[in-house]
Amino acid sequence: MRFRKPGRALGAVLFLPVLAMLTTAVPAQAAPNPTPVPMTRASTSDFSLQWSDDRRTPARNLVRAVNRNGNRVRVGTMLNAANLQAHTQANMNCRDNATGPAGALRGVSTSRFYCLTHEDATTTRWTPQGISGTEDAQPGRGTVDQRRAIVFSWHAGPVGGSGTGTRLSFLVPSTNRYIHVLLVRPNDAGTDYGNVSLHAGGIAWYSHYLFVTAGDGVHVFDTNNLLRLAGNPKGNTTDENHIGLQPDGKYYGRGYGYLLPEIGRWHNPNATTVYDSISLERAPGRDPQFVTGEYRDTAIGRVARWRDDDLTRFSGTIRPFIAWFEPVRYVQGAFSRGCYYFTTGGGGSGNRHLVVANTRGNRTPVSYLGGRGLQDLYWLRSADQLWTLTEHPGDGMRVLYGVPRPPCP
Repeated sequence: MRFRKPGRALGAVLFLPVLAMLTTAVPAQAAPNPTPVPMTRASTSDFSLQWSDDRRTPARNLVRAVNRNGNRVRVGTMLNAANLQAHTQANMNCRDNATGPAGALRGVSTSRFYCLTHEDATTTRWTPQGISGTEDAQPGRGTVDQRRAIVFSWHAGPVGGSGTGTRLSFLVPSTNRYIHVLLVRPNDAGTDYGNVSLHAGGIAWYSHYLFVTAGDGVHVFDTNNLLRLAGNPKGNTTDENHIGLQPDGKYYGRGYGYLLPEIGRWHNPNATTVYDSISLERAPGRDPQFVTGEYRDTAIGRVARWRDDDLTRFSGTIRPFIAWFEPVRYVQGAFSRGCYYFTTGGGGSGNRHLVVANTRGNRTPVSYLGGRGLQDLYWLRSADQLWTLTEHPGDGMRVLYGVPRPPCP
């Protein structure tokens, strides 16, 4: 799928090289332009983060306590267990739902997208938010355990609401299957665990770490500490109401077969700064950099850039090396590659844009029409595509999709 400039002809479409493309033309829909403004420099002083609640040792202890024979569980093993069937636009129901009158992609020319299962598409118990993948995690081919995957986060509760729990979903493009993994927080001894409840507005997969934003900072998880309850005599995967070690001596995970414990968090002591989205930029000739963005509905938010060795230091206090004011309000995702890319959602159903802005030369940003309920951004560099997802419940309303990365203005 490609974002369309409002008021312009539909653009060309590209496809994900490893999978077939099906193009569907749909009628254009009018939508208001978010009137973006040129980006200007912002102070970095509000963005300091302090490492806190270090649980690296308890998380490692949980692996020995919970996993069968105390063994490490590899990411590839978890991906092989993906048991939920997603569908691409090659599936007629998926295509018609997503591009039809009530679909998230109506009015947008489409190339590749995924529809979730009916249960995940329609539930109000969970809402999808952030997106990343193995091409963030690793350089070169961008694989983990020789597999490619997309990961997306969910907060508990309906859109704009909250609940108990946070989960990640790992989707394998080669099979179109995905699996849910529940996030948990270890106790001090690493013998038990409880719920993690975050908004999870953004996610970035870097090396074996997963960084998940939560408004007041960034929470960190380590895939080396995956816990497997499925097929484990120590675990229970049928009870959806309990979590942690129960009186029967077994570990519960609210019915999930795989869990991922938190290893700590980067806490923001400044209550006026919001950490909503996070992405990773890999550029030739320099180390990767993280990009965090703010969601604000009454004022322009800010985007900040961080060195990778700062966010992976896991000690002390860190600060971004540069920050900019975003070009629009309602920013849900932010990414940088030569210039900045922002998704906007909220503030009305017509606010569904990808905004491309340049920090050089006071240039006017450019807006492209996107799906309804846009969220975080992930760069699939092998295809030079930007991937995002939509949050509203309904068949065809919750989709993951990629677009050709537009040129910088």
